[in-house]
Amino acid sequence: MLAAFPAEADAVLSHTTLDPGPVVVADRRHFYLGSIGRKKVVVAMTGIGMVNATDTTEVALARFSAIDAVVFSGVAGGGARASIADVAIPARWTRDHGKTFHPVDPGMLSAAAATSAKLGSTSGRWIDLRREPQLLVGGDGCSYDNHNGRAFPAIPFGGSVFGCQPRTAPDRSGRYAGNFFRAAWPWLRHGLVSNMSIALAGDPAFDATDNETAAVQAVADAHGVPFLGIRGISDGAGDPLRLPGFPFQFFVYKRIAADNAARVTAALLRSRA
Repeated sequence: MLAAFPAEADAVLSHTTLDPGPVVVADRRHFYLGSIGRKKVVVAMTGIGMVNATDTTEVALARFSAIDAVVFSGVAGGGARASIADVAIPARWTRDHGKTFHPVDPGMLSAAAATSAKLGSTSGRWIDLRREPQLLVGGDGCSYDNHNGRAFPAIPFGGSVFGCQPRTAPDRSGRYAGNFFRAAWPWLRHGLVSNMSIALAGDPAFDATDNETAAVQAVADAHGVPFLGIRGISDGAGDPLRLPGFPFQFFVYKRIAADNAARVTAALLRSRA
């Protein structure tokens, strides 16, 4: 069970019953052992971006030989059919903006289509979408690298998006700096200029656009491990506040999007236990 940043990982951990002594550290990455329903899981926060997602997935599959599937649960920009707080589970993903596509595991996709989960439509005291979010299975997803091939650095005390650990991590520590010291300078030198050009709206060609899913899928495919990406929509159509796209919508709706993705993820795992 993978997620990119703290709010996403916390949403998954909220459905996870942790094992006694649940923390495993491999290559300075922290993995949390537990179960969702009767299904044993390993939960990890990859960090933001394609490079972090690739590296963490490689470490996970090397360290835990019994992994029989990889699921990414997180948020995404919405386009095509998807609106804010919907959950998109694309049937295939692209890393080159649609030149090539790679299908997800058909058995997991079929199970997702049969999954039922109650999705949230309110967040805090001020946000009410005034509609029931939908689970959208099928269609296309796109992941892109806007960090110029560099690992995006987690930031100590960086909060629910840029922080180094989930807030509910059993070993949470203010002294843990994640990849900050090894990644910050290379990213500032080589990734910052590329990072300045971020799409302000979802691409109508894709139900979900993000920075990690297709990278994780590529590693899972290379290892012959079934894969599925589950993405709650944090920015796009259906905004009752009429905010001007990303990043404004993202920071307002990231929690409801992450929570809805985790609800579907947990429901899927419970149905397969």
